[in-house]
Amino acid sequence: MTNWKNWLAPVLTGLTVVALALLPLRLSMLQDQTLAGRVHTEPLAEDSNFPAKPPELARRLQLLAQQRELSESLTIIGQDLEGGALAENAELARVELTKLIEAGVLPEELDPSEAELFAGKLYLRDQSDLSSAAFVNLGGYSKASGEYRSLVLDAETGLLVDLELDSPWIWKEPPDAAEAGAAFLDRLGVEYQLVERNRSSLWACFRLSGAPVLYYVTISRTTLHMGPWLDWEALELSQDRSATLGFPTDASMSMSGR
Repeated sequence: MTNWKNWLAPVLTGLTVVALALLPLRLSMLQDQTLAGRVHTEPLAEDSNFPAKPPELARRLQLLAQQRELSESLTIIGQDLEGGALAENAELARVELTKLIEAGVLPEELDPSEAELFAGKLYLRDQSDLSSAAFVNLGGYSKASGEYRSLVLDAETGLLVDLELDSPWIWKEPPDAAEAGAAFLDRLGVEYQLVERNRSSLWACFRLSGAPVLYYVTISRTTLHMGPWLDWEALELSQDRSATLGFPTDASMSMSGR
């Protein structure tokens, strides 16, 4: 009995040491599984070096499209905006809406300051080449007019790059999708070509020249949306880039385009 007691204590001590050594690794693995493919929010200092490699606008728009369709290829960090940062970006969004009205993209009757906006910042980094970009997401709803707005600003330039607007003015005065999309992309200063439009002028698709990105403009009753999506056909033609995005180059894709 004495011998059993003599070796039991060292064994229990050894098992405890091993368990304590493996616990941080296990907790880290559980945390990685929880955060994988999801957006998480954490404090971020103003002098943070993320993103470290902001590419040209076309590539930044591709990152935005990846976040929409291939988020597992990105590291995504969200940051809530409050106080002065919120007010500054809300004003930028209103200025952009005003310029889009002047450019004929949005109806003249639309009031850019109608809805109170709430904002958050989104940081995207491609895990393959560390190309990074930051965007400001703004959303707002007006009880008075029933308008809903979802806006995305490119943090590098302050330009509005993605727009979803639900307003009775869209139904009363629907813009021509192709004309509105061309004016929208002209403001961004990117090269593009019109790929397709429907006869009712309520749908149009543009292909960007500098990245595998398609810009869709859709109008449905009171809702107007224009924004970037991945150009899967272009990704298939670029084997290196397809592999980088985890896209099988030898697979036959049934979702070419959108």
